Amino acid sequence: MSKKFADIKNKEITFGHMNWGPFVYFTKFPDYITKKLLREGKKAKDSYNHALAGHLNHQYLYPQSVQEWFYKEIELVISSYRHQHCKYHGIQNLNVEFRAHDLWVNFMKPGDFNPVHTHSGDYSFVYFLDVPNKLIKERDDFKGTGGGPGCLNFEYGLQQRPKWCTTGVVIKPETGDFYMFPALLQHWVAPFKSNCTRISVSGNLSIANKSQLPNDYF
Repeated sequence: MSKKFADIKNKEITFGHMNWGPFVYFTKFPDYITKKLLREGKKAKDSYNHALAGHLNHQYLYPQSVQEWFYKEIELVISSYRHQHCKYHGIQNLNVEFRAHDLWVNFMKPGDFNPVHTHSGDYSFVYFLDVPNKLIKERDDFKGTGGGPGCLNFEYGLQQRPKWCTTGVVIKPETGDFYMFPALLQHWVAPFKSNCTRISVSGNLSIANKSQLPNDYF
């Protein structure tokens, strides 16, 4: 941590701040990836409901060939996430090998929801294939507090009063948005009423070469 100094007389103050809490990374993927996963997701038949926390009736595991294609396409994104994650926490960016666990598609319909939950592995992500305009309008018209209809909510730490720190964040996703985060970060999705289907993809990754990394690296 570099030294900072408050030069009161000259009214020049340099300061630092600590990066505290989980690192959530976001970007937007190109249309060709979104369209292919949307097309393949609509053909998927292998129900994944038994392995998930979501109160959704339609959650399907992608075929292995699609999983391999997708993870190959986003290798650079995963590497970028790891680099920025290390930079955020001020730790050495060592050579890390990732192992993908799974990849599944979620068809969220009116009244469906995801309760507060975490994921397996070390890192997880959610990728939004289709966020319909009907849902966006319902979300924008929402006047209540907390996460609005179909929003992704991250929660971390203990609530304090007054609000000296932020313990949660509400994400209003759009089609093509991709978010990657530590697998143990709590998150949930609020239900919506609009007559439409919100389609997203999720997956989990583990660090495969943990035995080659320092014990205090995680």
